[in-house]
Amino acid sequence: MSKVLCVGMSTRDHVVFVDRYPGANERVVAVESKSSFGGPASTAAVTLARLGIPVAISCVIGDDEDGAAILQMFSREGIDTQHVVIDKTVRTATGTIVVSKSEQTRAIMVQPHSVRPSKPANLADYEWIHVDQFGMQTIKDWGVTRGAGAKLSIDIGYETPGLNSADYDLYAPSENITTDVSTATKDKNIVVVSKGGEGSIYSDGVDSGIASAISTEIVSTLGAGDVFHGALVATQVWNKPIAEAVAIANAVAGLSCRALDGQSGIPTKAELDAYLAGARS
Repeated sequence: MSKVLCVGMSTRDHVVFVDRYPGANERVVAVESKSSFGGPASTAAVTLARLGIPVAISCVIGDDEDGAAILQMFSREGIDTQHVVIDKTVRTATGTIVVSKSEQTRAIMVQPHSVRPSKPANLADYEWIHVDQFGMQTIKDWGVTRGAGAKLSIDIGYETPGLNSADYDLYAPSENITTDVSTATKDKNIVVVSKGGEGSIYSDGVDSGIASAISTEIVSTLGAGDVFHGALVATQVWNKPIAEAVAIANAVAGLSCRALDGQSGIPTKAELDAYLAGARS
């Protein structure tokens, strides 16, 4: 039985790696390109699966080649797809991402859809429900609220109407929204803000602090935030104390940066354990 349900957008991505971004009306030669997969909730689900956590995904894809590729990826990763909706009226969401080597940044262009999955009948089976920006409204439509069943976690990158930190047991906004983790005391939840290479700040209302990012060779930071949030949910399933939980999530996110795309570099549980053992020695 899956312990975590991830709810949100799943995309088929095309990632292009360049030495630098082109100027206006300029052409640059791509160093590398590849097809991959994205979406914050989808990438979190892959992370959870790689770390050995039974996980299901709820999303909507089209009845098309990109949708079929996403389903095959979920199957390879061992992710439960019983809540994936194939809708013939939509095209599967796609993304085009340009990663610049010199700027260590990326430009992301997404073509989403607006169709949301229906509420699963077996929500009581899950210990945690993890959502992204798209999934936030989805579970509101389902009538899912904090304290009424599964614990709720959110990975949210931008201020969104209806966003309330108190609605989540694990509130993980980007620094675009806030760097104030003191709301954990008021809301009686866990608040974690990832600041990329600067590490992460956290509070659970009792313990608070800063966890440093790991030192590692970076190919691309694409998807690292989504990986971080998936790993953070994994640590909650493992019942790790907050300081250790954030340190583990930083390690998983850092290791994921060894690949161009946002998913292929995500470590397995064995790889994570080997890294942590080496870091302690």
